[in-house]
Amino acid sequence: MMMNCIRKHNKIAITLSVVFLLLIVADTNAQRSKTVGLSEEVMAWTKSTLEPWPPHRYKSLKEAVIDNDFYIPLVFRGGMFPKLDYKFNRDSLALMGLQVPPFMTYEHKRAKNMFKYYLLKKRLEDNAYKNVMLKDPKRFQYTSEQLPNKVIKPKSIDKSKEQVKLEVKATTATPETVDPIVKFIPDRKYWTSSFSADIKFSQNRTSVNWYKGEIDNMNIYTNTLTSYNYARGKISLTNTLSTTFTINNAPGDTLRDYTIGSDELRFRSNFGLRAIRNWNYSSSTEFITSMGNKYIANSRTKHSAFLAPLTLNIGVGMTYNANPKFKKPNRSVDLKVSLEPFSFKYMYSTNRNINLGAYFERNEDGTYKHVMKTFGSSINMTNNTRFNKIVTWYSRFYYFTNYERATGEFENKVDIALSKYFSTTLFLYLRYDDGVAKAPDSDTYLQVNEMFSFGFSYKW
Repeated sequence: MMMNCIRKHNKIAITLSVVFLLLIVADTNAQRSKTVGLSEEVMAWTKSTLEPWPPHRYKSLKEAVIDNDFYIPLVFRGGMFPKLDYKFNRDSLALMGLQVPPFMTYEHKRAKNMFKYYLLKKRLEDNAYKNVMLKDPKRFQYTSEQLPNKVIKPKSIDKSKEQVKLEVKATTATPETVDPIVKFIPDRKYWTSSFSADIKFSQNRTSVNWYKGEIDNMNIYTNTLTSYNYARGKISLTNTLSTTFTINNAPGDTLRDYTIGSDELRFRSNFGLRAIRNWNYSSSTEFITSMGNKYIANSRTKHSAFLAPLTLNIGVGMTYNANPKFKKPNRSVDLKVSLEPFSFKYMYSTNRNINLGAYFERNEDGTYKHVMKTFGSSINMTNNTRFNKIVTWYSRFYYFTNYERATGEFENKVDIALSKYFSTTLFLYLRYDDGVAKAPDSDTYLQVNEMFSFGFSYKW
């Protein structure tokens, strides 16, 4: 008996709960029916205008409003539930869930995305229209028959009937008086310039017979290269100024804590007159000197000093210039080769207390000359090759002979850029001179100077 009563009360409680829930739902629907608003589809459509899809479609809210029909006066189209037909390409059919035969499938990704957006936009417009028609028809300001007279309706043309003649009126337009556009022609620059500078820490090692003394230590290396060139018509003038200065620690020198390794100032000027293609008739002048006092270790004797010695080279011949073009960017070659069969070389030392045996020939009495004048032939070559943004190779070759004595120099510098202002440099300098005395610990005239450095680099 008691169990039956409990079951009866449970059924009554469940029934009352269901009725209570139904009353809450009915009251909620009644409240919604009293408040005329937009559906979730309409709100989503409106939000898509403020936050357009896909991203960055509109540049401003004004463009979004113009593009969206929701913000213009609504026009009643008639019918209870008007159905809008959207005609796009084959992709729109796939978006609506229809089966598309394989041969009709269009796989272009850009077209799919484009029609997907327009199809979604039209669907939202249709839902918004139906929602307004059902819940708030007062928002319709016009019908199709009550549109303003200012609206120009397009005239339909039926091709099945006779041809429709459209009135065409010819009018004459008077062009406005506009000042002609002045063509801007920039001034041509005949002078060009470039500059590069390096300040680096390096390890330096030379052969025992290096003409400025053996070097094997750590040092600070500085190098500058400046060019100022002129070209106009068949005339060209190339000016190059380079400096090299190296300070080394001197652990084996009891008289000084540091010494100068390489110190050279070189100025070269080449005048050219166009002959044929890449060949020019040319004449060149080159000036070379030391910039500081270079001492022999544990001695007061100098290897070199300023203007001790100084070298002057003058030559006449022909110069070949090559600047080939490459398809790959950041690749270039600038090659200049001067062949001078008529050359004059003058060397002089303002200080006779330097190591003259490294530069001049020996006299019959065992002393060394401090002046040298000789005629001969020479070859000068400079090459600046840029493989890419990172690796650059600069080389210089010089050869002079008076048919009794030969002097040659081959300088190579490979620069590997680590960043805009820092780089690593591999330096190799070969020198040959068979007119000087051999070093006591060497049996060759070939002299070697190699260096590896890292530090600051600047170019413009």
